[in-house]
Amino acid sequence: MPSIQSKAVNVLLHLTRMKRTVNRMRQRVESGDRTYTEPSPRHHRQHQISKREINGHLVWTIAPRENPSGKHVIYLHGGAYVNSFASQHWELMSKLVQALNCTVTAPNYPHAPEHHVHDVFALMLPLYNELAADAGSSNITIMGDSSGGGISLALAQRLREDGLDQPGRVILLSPWLDATLSNPEIAEFDKMDPFLGVEGLQYGGAAYARDVDPKSYLVSPVYGSVRGLAPISLFIGTRDILFPDCRKLREQAEDEGVRIDYREYDGMVHDWMLGPMPEARHAIIEIVELIQRDGGT
Repeated sequence: MPSIQSKAVNVLLHLTRMKRTVNRMRQRVESGDRTYTEPSPRHHRQHQISKREINGHLVWTIAPRENPSGKHVIYLHGGAYVNSFASQHWELMSKLVQALNCTVTAPNYPHAPEHHVHDVFALMLPLYNELAADAGSSNITIMGDSSGGGISLALAQRLREDGLDQPGRVILLSPWLDATLSNPEIAEFDKMDPFLGVEGLQYGGAAYARDVDPKSYLVSPVYGSVRGLAPISLFIGTRDILFPDCRKLREQAEDEGVRIDYREYDGMVHDWMLGPMPEARHAIIEIVELIQRDGGT
């Protein structure tokens, strides 16, 4: 049964007309209205935070001030491929560092429409290889929410195609797995999702793909195989427009003989695990437990 807090979030999303804001994504991008935040002063006090530039894009590192565990998380933020970090992303990453004494690397990866999928992987592949050489691939968790979740799974698939070592685990939070939004079930969920809308997502997905086939696994990893990948954990809510494709991925994995650690939360909206509700706290506890038991340190 969804908590009172989660129901309140649903009401707030309706009252603030969040879905309308998402569906106006093209207009917002063209007007320069795009999300970008940096770690807060509190986060800087709590952790050792640094940034560097790779290929013209900032890559942030959030590390514990003492006793690092050797665990490393690569976090890929959501934002429909056009937006950067929201404050909730930094708060989640901070909680992971506090709970695990891990180090988090958070790239402000190239955003559409100025950039596209090949620009993202031109950043992510060398960054992953650098971190895997330093921390050991089994100690790395690739994690992302929404569009960042789609990139996370596609990155694991690309590593397999390139014959590179897989990370210890891939954790997908409300992942966007199909940029085409062609699943016929999505129309029904579009009516009940108070957050995301098809119109805005179609713009973001097309801008990200640009001249690449949107059904390429690099853009829409649901069309790729999950054989030979690191263990996958997937968190999704049943009021999310992306829910049908998450179930589709689980079913396709079963057809391939692969079991996905699939965690479905009843009544939860998109990216609920970044929100102020008991279900989010429970999901974070589960995520911490998954990362604690992975790796070789």
